[in-house]
Amino acid sequence: MAIHPLRLLHSSWSARSITSTLSTVGFSNKISAVNLLPLSCYRCPASSSSKSSPSASHTLTRPTPNSSDDKWEPVRKKKVALRVGYVGTDYRGLQMQRDEHSLSTIEGELETALFKAGGIRESNYGNLQKIAWARSSRTDKGVHSLATMICLKMEIPPDAWKDDPYGIDLAKRVNAHLPRNIKVFSILPSQRSFDPRRECNLRKYSYLLPAEVIGINSQLTAAEIDSHISDFNAILNEFEGEHPFHNYTERSKYRRKPHKTGRVSKRAKASKDAVFSRVEESEGEEDGFSKVEESDGEEDLGIGGEISSDDEKVNQNSMVSGVHQEDCCNQHANGLKDQNLSSVICARWLYETDEADKLSASHFRKIFSCSCGKLEKSLGFGYVEISISGESFMLHQIRKMVGTAVAVKRKLLPRDILTLSLAKHSRIVLPLAPSEVLFLRANSFSVRTRPGVTRPEIQTVVESEEILKMVDEFYTAVMLPEVSKFLDATKSPWTEWIENLEKFTSIPNEQLDEVRNAWQLWKEKRFESKTIVESAISV
Repeated sequence: MAIHPLRLLHSSWSARSITSTLSTVGFSNKISAVNLLPLSCYRCPASSSSKSSPSASHTLTRPTPNSSDDKWEPVRKKKVALRVGYVGTDYRGLQMQRDEHSLSTIEGELETALFKAGGIRESNYGNLQKIAWARSSRTDKGVHSLATMICLKMEIPPDAWKDDPYGIDLAKRVNAHLPRNIKVFSILPSQRSFDPRRECNLRKYSYLLPAEVIGINSQLTAAEIDSHISDFNAILNEFEGEHPFHNYTERSKYRRKPHKTGRVSKRAKASKDAVFSRVEESEGEEDGFSKVEESDGEEDLGIGGEISSDDEKVNQNSMVSGVHQEDCCNQHANGLKDQNLSSVICARWLYETDEADKLSASHFRKIFSCSCGKLEKSLGFGYVEISISGESFMLHQIRKMVGTAVAVKRKLLPRDILTLSLAKHSRIVLPLAPSEVLFLRANSFSVRTRPGVTRPEIQTVVESEEILKMVDEFYTAVMLPEVSKFLDATKSPWTEWIENLEKFTSIPNEQLDEVRNAWQLWKEKRFESKTIVESAISV
């Protein structure tokens, strides 16, 4: 059997698993608020923000769609897993929203299509909690996907999976009620204990970056192009490994929060589950951690919580896209004309623990690989595909990684900014790349209690040639043509983004030198402590 290009290399698929599944059918150097970097310097142009509900359910009273003639008659209710692909350009994001808005969400469209097809009863329509709706991860406004896994308790037709071992025919009956830019690739019966978010142990994202953004143009020779790509790859590789990515997200959303008693439970402190995925779908708090769902994209989650450090306010606001952001950027840019750039606080080091700005295990993430491929073309535009694989990602993490890598490649930031920004005591403001060319390419799953073991039906959805062929067709015919509209570096969102990147990304040398010196001193002290401990053990 040929290895499919979208296949994850570390897992395998066995045809026997299908039959088995079907038969057996989850720091502080205080800074003044004055002289901070303008709040919207790094905002990405031409996109809007909206608040997202952290809950899987929604409470809007929505009109019940008209029943369709091809609605199946359900015979039973069963938990199923759907592999879904979509182009997020015209949607507010994946997750269902509580408030009314002119733009729909992917889950809103899916719920309606499932209802029209017969998969959701009228008594359950409008409340995803009633059907135990769950997802493997959440993408925000403008982000796309080829591999989102959704689980729910679905009303099953009598002929489900008859001569349809991959659930493709059943998926087609739902697709008949979906727009062209959303597609269900497969629907298969799932074991009741399957948790798509908690069992997803690898997520692979792709980012299609216009080649001109990193200095590649049509006048360059093949050797010069290869040199640019090699240099960019060396930058991207710096992200690999396990690091605190607190400068690449909104820190407060992933900070340990005490219970009402003011103490963090022992269970929370010891929880290994808090290290990587550490993001929950339901409202409230549990085990001392604020709940934020796995997310990559544009949308501000709107989750409450006091932001106490001034540099974090800058970091957060540099990421949030506003409705009138282009005007805001121009206003702040004009305000900087007579301002001494050295007075703007862009980077600092926490010499002492700041109780209001502490990191938790949630800020640490593991990146398995981060690199870019060869120069490619689509609709006449040259681009490189950046591939980032990791256990999980925080809000805006991938786009900040890309934005920082581009800034380093364009020599707007020094090379060692990567090392400094990944030091847990540093607080550095970093640029945020546009969302329009980011998409989830693939997932991998493993049973939590049995590492390395994948549920047969999930392995089928992830690995089977028949399903991957449909994924490829959707990518080639629907997603790539749409994403390619954003590969022209001379148009939006890139012209405005590059302009703001050039204006506001530079960090004063004295601030960088302070962080460098503090980091070096911290590193030396760690080495001395380690040496003392090792010597004591050897004695």
